Parts: sequence; C-alpha cells; structure tokens
Amino acid sequence: MITFIKNTIPIFIKQPLKYVFRGLFKFFTHNEIKKTREGQSVLVDFLKKKEKIDVLFLLIHQSVWKCEELYRLLDKENRFNVSIAIIPFVRGNQVDTHLYNSNIEYFKNNNYNIVDTYDSVDQRWIDIKEMMSPDIVFFTNPHKLTFDKYYIKHFRNTLTCYIPYTFDITSNFDLQYNQNFHKSLWKFFVETKYQYDFSQMYSTFINNNVVVSGFIGLDHIFKKEYHSENVWKICDYDTKKIIWAPHHTIEGQGSGLDYSCFLHYHQYFLDLLQNRDDIQMAFKPHPLLKEKLYLDKEWGKERADNYYSKWDSLANGQLEEGNYCDLFFHSDAMILDSASFTVEYLYFDKPSLFTLRDKNIEDRFNTFGCEVFSLQYKANTSIEINKFIKENVLNQKDSLRNKRNVFLQKTLNKDKKISASQNIINKLNKELN
Repeated sequence: MITFIKNTIPIFIKQPLKYVFRGLFKFFTHNEIKKTREGQSVLVDFLKKKEKIDVLFLLIHQSVWKCEELYRLLDKENRFNVSIAIIPFVRGNQVDTHLYNSNIEYFKNNNYNIVDTYDSVDQRWIDIKEMMSPDIVFFTNPHKLTFDKYYIKHFRNTLTCYIPYTFDITSNFDLQYNQNFHKSLWKFFVETKYQYDFSQMYSTFINNNVVVSGFIGLDHIFKKEYHSENVWKICDYDTKKIIWAPHHTIEGQGSGLDYSCFLHYHQYFLDLLQNRDDIQMAFKPHPLLKEKLYLDKEWGKERADNYYSKWDSLANGQLEEGNYCDLFFHSDAMILDSASFTVEYLYFDKPSLFTLRDKNIEDRFNTFGCEVFSLQYKANTSIEINKFIKENVLNQKDSLRNKRNVFLQKTLNKDKKISASQNIINKLNKELN
C-alpha cells in the first residue's frame, strides 16, 4: 500500500512532502532530546540523596577499552558500585560470539566485575536496564554496532556519559559531535580544548554537556607503580620492534576518510620480514578492518582470516588485536595510516611514519589533526618506507623528536599532576554531592 501511494503521488507533490516530513522528524527528535536532558537534572537531584550509585560501562571491543584507570578509581570510591557489561558486536543480525566470549574471558581474568548479557539457558540477550537499572552508564562507542537495547535511546532515565576511545583528528564533525547520541548525553568528556571547541561549533544542539577531561586511555601506564610486560616475540635489544597499524577505511568502504593503505601494502610487509633478524613487526589492525575485509569482493572471510593468521606464524611477526599499551611501550617505531594512534603514540617518544593513500590526506583532518600530522614522517611508496626503517629505526635518527615533545607539553599537557580519569571522578563527585 505504501509503495503504491509513493508511486502514484506526482513528483511536484512528493518533493515538498519529503521536506515537510524531514522537518517534522527533526522537530520531534529535538524535543525528545530536550526532554531527555531536562530529565537528567531531576535524576541528579535524586542521586544526590542516594547512598550508593551504580555505575555501568558498556563495552563491545576489548581493544577500545580505555577506561581501566577510571574503573579502578571508581571501584575504590565508597560512593560507587562499578561494573562492566560485555555487549555483543552485531553484524547484520549475526552476533560475533567469538569476540563476545573472548571479552568475557579477558575481563574476568583481569579482576573486573563483569555482567554477562547473554542468558545461555533461555538463549537470549538480556535487557541490562531491566536487570540492574544502573544510575550512570558510560558508553565506550557512539556508533550502532549492537542491539537497540544497548543503545542510548534505551537509557533515557539514566545519566549517560561518553568517553571517546580515540583522539579525534578527522574533519567528520557530524560523526564526532553531532549525532543524536552526543546531544542526548548527560556528560560528554573530550580530550583537549580543541575537541571542546569543535563540539560547540559543529553541533546543532546547545552542548552544555561537554567537559574537557584529557585523554584517559594512557592514564594507567604513566603511574609510578605501573609495570609493563614485554609482549614482543623477540625481546633482545638488537632486533628492532616495529608496529604496523592500518586503518579500516579501505577502498570502497572508507566513509569519506579513505586513510587506509592496507590493500597497497598487505603483502609488502609480509615479504619485508622474510629472512631478516634485524627487525620484527606486530600487525595491529583497527578492530573494524577485518569486518571491512569480510565484505570486500577481493577478500572475504576466508582470505582475511588466513591473512591475519599468517602474522602469528612468522618467527619475527605477530598479530595484536587486543590491548596495545605494552606493545607501544616496548616498541621502537610505528608505521600507520590510522587516526587516534597518530596522537597516542606521541606519548611514547618514538618515531612514527604515516603512509599516504593520496596527496589530499591532510584535507580530511581537523586543525588539531593537521598539527599532529606535521609530527609524522611520511611515505608515498615502499621505497620511502624502507628508508624510514633504515634511517629512523635501525640508525635511530629522529629529527622530529623535539617538535613532538613541545607539542606533548604544550597541547597534550603530558606531565599534568591530575589524570584525566581523576578529572572525570572529580566532575562526578561535584555534580552528585
């Protein structure tokens, strides 16, 4: 019936109607968000009187878990009961059960309070809000990668927070600051003043929910008591350790960013490691790269899985899909075309090389990203990659080091006395006391 009506309405009527319905949708969505934000003020007043506040983190990918220090600090506070709900990654209608089970195992083994969202008896995914009714929910991903019952719309009567799992360097401002997700949040914690300014300039909603906290992802490794583990296959000093971190924005699936050079260099890096004992490499792909390869006509699931497996079969190669801080800590250099790693790796005082997909890459960065991009060595070809490995890794030349350190102190405030995680807790306590 709807299709029949669509086909019979003249085009000169259909076009105006489309704009009317689009305007009505925006109007009702705006009102819905406004009511959500107004309701949050009532919730704050209620929680001020509550003795214990239940805090829940929702997590899909272990590799983007950046809240370890925040979780541990909250767990020490008498005011908060804190836990993590592992939620499924959904591809179409198919759940990645392997990812889900490995996440459960990892977080249980690392002494987190875990909420298992799958009921194996009834074989259903649990509505976490109905089961435990959390007071505060921290989202670790803003995108639709799971069931609706774990998305922000389902938590309208909850104080919702979001901490980006990446440093934002892209020019895709709508995606980073102007989704209904961002507008509905109680608190949106961002990394620097740059990101705060972007949120104010590019959101179509009054964003008085944005707080500059700093980047929490590396808080735990810069504590004096932190002991890193050398996760590299070969641990001797003479064999240099290089990370290759390709982005997921491959040809045809780049979402307008098109950073990834994976399709150009996937075989080159495997060949590079043959018969060498002076270097080793860790393949550290973006968590979404494998999914994109599954959908690629030339790749598909079997080829992608076989390729990933090849890395672990090499004597001087390894696959890294989980937590990467210790990998960074004990590395010598990184080769990348990703976004957030361009910033995160600066903290480790090591050179990084950005492989260029085209000459206009910088146009896809925001102003913060352009500053970070100027701190990277660049390569257009495999010849230039070889040159970087020889000069900057093996011979340890690093002409950009001083420039990186100035940026770290001036913009990222590396030696700050209060961690980003502590800033977030201070904000929670201030609002709820």
